[in-house]
Amino acid sequence: MKKVIILLMLSICYNGFSQNYDISQDQLLNSGNVLIQRLMKYDGDAKGNPYLNKEFSEGKLLFNNGKQYNALIRLNVSEQKFEIKKNINSEPSAIEIDDTVKVYIGETSYKLYSFNLGSKTNTIGILEECLVLENYSLFYFPQKKLEMPQKSAIPAPTSGYSKPPRPEWRNNGVYLIFHNNKAYKLPTSHKKMMDLKLFNEKLYKKYRKENKLNLKNKESLKGLITYFNSLDS
Repeated sequence: MKKVIILLMLSICYNGFSQNYDISQDQLLNSGNVLIQRLMKYDGDAKGNPYLNKEFSEGKLLFNNGKQYNALIRLNVSEQKFEIKKNINSEPSAIEIDDTVKVYIGETSYKLYSFNLGSKTNTIGILEECLVLENYSLFYFPQKKLEMPQKSAIPAPTSGYSKPPRPEWRNNGVYLIFHNNKAYKLPTSHKKMMDLKLFNEKLYKKYRKENKLNLKNKESLKGLITYFNSLDS
């Protein structure tokens, strides 16, 4: 009888620690890892939008203790905040997360990181975890900025009246590599890539030639990171 009770208790404990628990909205508010805020309002005259993707997608917030909160989610890139809805008919809320929360939008994972790109202060931002390996890791830092169009891009008016130019949301995202506790902002030219002294120049040139390396393509960069990580393993 004692053996049965002990086995039952072990089974309960095992199940409790091995599965994800869905949590309610009240539990989310009380978790201490997520801060609910009002949505920002933007100039409706601007072209584009400040979101990585304007539409909400199915996703989840995953906590260190294994609990999760399912929601419709989108990322406000300009504010570096997620916006969530419990369902398609509910009102969205903006949230701030700490570094113990991982957010999934579809199959893509995001997390809050603190890193330094050579300045006196660290940058804190939400990064897409493209490929996290033992020695090298690839991240995408999604960013957008609101800019006025250049004068050369503004069409000449056909009459005496011309409307003022409209500001535009433009992509300003960059890829990052983390290696040996340092963060590197990836350039889009191979010459500047060599200036980082992140990889062996001879091996880099060989890999670049054999694999037609594209520094603007995520899958191409993931292949590069996988290759150099294997050399350091």
